[in-house]
Amino acid sequence: MTHKSLLAFTLLVSPLTSVAAIQITDNFSISGFGSTSIAKTDNRTPLFVNREITDDTCYDCDTTFGLQADLSIIDNLNASVQVVKRPQDDWSDPELEWAYLNYEFNQFSFRGGKLRIPLFLVSEYFFVGQAYTWARPPQDVYDSILGFTSFEGLSATWQWDASDEIVVNITPYYGLGNDNKVEFSGNQYNFKSDYMAGLSTGVSGFNYRIHLGYMRSEYQIERPGSPKETTNIYTLGGEYSYEQWHFMSEVQTDDIQTNWYVSADYNINDFTPYLVYGESHHRRKTNSVTAGVRYDLTPKISLNAEWQGIYMDQKDYDNFNDGQFVNPPKSYGEDKDANLYTLMVNFFF
Repeated sequence: MTHKSLLAFTLLVSPLTSVAAIQITDNFSISGFGSTSIAKTDNRTPLFVNREITDDTCYDCDTTFGLQADLSIIDNLNASVQVVKRPQDDWSDPELEWAYLNYEFNQFSFRGGKLRIPLFLVSEYFFVGQAYTWARPPQDVYDSILGFTSFEGLSATWQWDASDEIVVNITPYYGLGNDNKVEFSGNQYNFKSDYMAGLSTGVSGFNYRIHLGYMRSEYQIERPGSPKETTNIYTLGGEYSYEQWHFMSEVQTDDIQTNWYVSADYNINDFTPYLVYGESHHRRKTNSVTAGVRYDLTPKISLNAEWQGIYMDQKDYDNFNDGQFVNPPKSYGEDKDANLYTLMVNFFF
């Protein structure tokens, strides 16, 4: 997949249904995607929220499989449902990632139901590994909200063609009260939100895209004596393609942390080597370097071979900082740094 076609692929609101789908009837289609890997670190401390990769070779830490159904009900009104077995889920207990009605009127579209949180560049296709170059989206930014990806509520999008090549979109959204669960090394935490409200804006052209996001949420961790907290999250990201080069960068900041990454890759026929550098500040306090190569076996199947180094300062290690680990490595008597090796396969249909 060339960078121009890859950028066009990622600009689609519903990438799977537009690129590949099984057409059941004229107005109903089914599509799917998946990823799996062999992953191993040189540190026995579990690494990454919702994946928990250790020095034991893992064959299912990244395993993802999703099915999406799309139905055109009448002109301008359609429905979409996506069910995903995420890396943290059992096969018997997948997650309903989205289920919404979408109505289009002139330059506007309105959605209601369970929707994807539009905070980041790859939010809409976060679980579709075939849609991006890396084995995983950079954890420095994409793990910053603990893997929460969807909400129940409403959104409205205004799309304006500023010129023949420039498209501007603005999406305000509002989420109703919701429960989100996350598990750390066998301990489950329930984040109960009273509401979330946000705004996503973007500008895209033939070979570039800029995205800005904002979300405000009031939530409480359900445990005795836990107070209600309010968080404000800001994101800024961009991607640009030039000939065989493709660049991406994003920054995320909120009340307790600031995280960012920069990524560059170069396409050589079916091979795409890439480099990523990322940093996390305040809460996690780490930096990381990733080097890998993606091989497009077919237009719908890709392979990744990737190395990632995750590093922490000695003083943060001594202060029992988690970094990108699920728990402080010092509590395991392990080294403060880790090398992660991954072989990944991605596909969609």
